[in-house]
Amino acid sequence: MSAYFPLPNLKIGAKAIVNKIETTDEGIIGHLMALGVLQGVTIMLERRFPSYVVMVGRSRIALDEATAKTIYVTQNF
Repeated sequence: MSAYFPLPNLKIGAKAIVNKIETTDEGIIGHLMALGVLQGVTIMLERRFPSYVVMVGRSRIALDEATAKTIYVTQNF
């Protein structure tokens, strides 16, 4: 696995750092920013089904698969 990879490739329960949001859709970018999903933030994947659920700080966030695939993370702390 490369240094940066899409959020869906993260193991359940694993923590990673958001490296980038890979989309040109300003709606998705704005939505993720409002939820606190920003470059450099630590994120933890809790589950994949029926939606992706991640912890960002003390907040639990549900994401659809298309949005989750735009989030690239690294585990190189």
